[in-house]
Amino acid sequence: MKCLVTGAEGFVGTYLVRELLKRPGCEVLGLGLREQTKTSSFAFRACDLRDSANLARVLDDFAPDVVFHLAGQAFVPKAIEDPIETLEINVGGTLNLLESLAKSGRKIRFLYVSSADVYGNLKPENLPVSERAVPIPLNPYSSSKVAAETYCLQYSRSSESLETVVARPFNHIGIGQNPKFVVPNFCRQILEVQSLSRSVKGSPKKIMVGDLNPTRDFLHVQDVISAYVLLSEKGKSGEIYNICSGTETKISQILNWLIEFTGEAILPEVDPSRIRPAEMLRSRGDNSKLRDLGWEPKISVKDAVREIYEHMRYNDFSLS
Repeated sequence: MKCLVTGAEGFVGTYLVRELLKRPGCEVLGLGLREQTKTSSFAFRACDLRDSANLARVLDDFAPDVVFHLAGQAFVPKAIEDPIETLEINVGGTLNLLESLAKSGRKIRFLYVSSADVYGNLKPENLPVSERAVPIPLNPYSSSKVAAETYCLQYSRSSESLETVVARPFNHIGIGQNPKFVVPNFCRQILEVQSLSRSVKGSPKKIMVGDLNPTRDFLHVQDVISAYVLLSEKGKSGEIYNICSGTETKISQILNWLIEFTGEAILPEVDPSRIRPAEMLRSRGDNSKLRDLGWEPKISVKDAVREIYEHMRYNDFSLS
């Protein structure tokens, strides 16, 4: 079985590659923007998905049986700042990939990793949200994901050889996530103020936050990876699947857990620049469709947050 992973050098991609390499007879090729490092444990090619000619050559050379498409511009503030580039990467890159695979004529399983952000600002009476809900994107990132989904589903109908499945993961967290995202950002700030307070006695311990009231449906990244692999095997072509815990966690709860782990008094201070102009207030997904395939989450949100904090504490800071 030959598996191609786009975005293989990213946070989730590295977890997925490691999982696939454990599987007997699985040959993996990763695609990304950076050149392969000498320490890489798997085959890797630098390839911008917007370069259709180079992409076609890579696909012809490797001839994958399964494609996990994770690559994309995933940071919402960046998408708001540059919506055109986000469109070119998330939609144009996906379309290039689909077109090259369809032209090959080979039978290929294609898993497109979209986002639960496509659901927009849901009303409480519509929670938990199922895959039947009409997407109402709130920003250029989620709009690009809806557009790319549409192309993926269209190819599942128009191509005899390309079987496409769409995954809508909700918020996932784990060691190695970009510190721009909420959990590692909180961890880094808390560890920094702890370190500073050791040298500046009596200084108040504060961290900068955005809106702490929204809820999110969090999963550990490893539970998300297990869902991706399962969908590549058992997901029905032309279908969409939520990947979520089915429970809500307030952003304020994440911060409270971290403060609990430190055993110290740390105060949040709202930074207006961290407030998004259009924010999803609540998020909770219906995962029954995925559970019907045999999936269930294994790691609690609190344990996932603790894992990130402890890793950053002992690897990035000296706070013993």
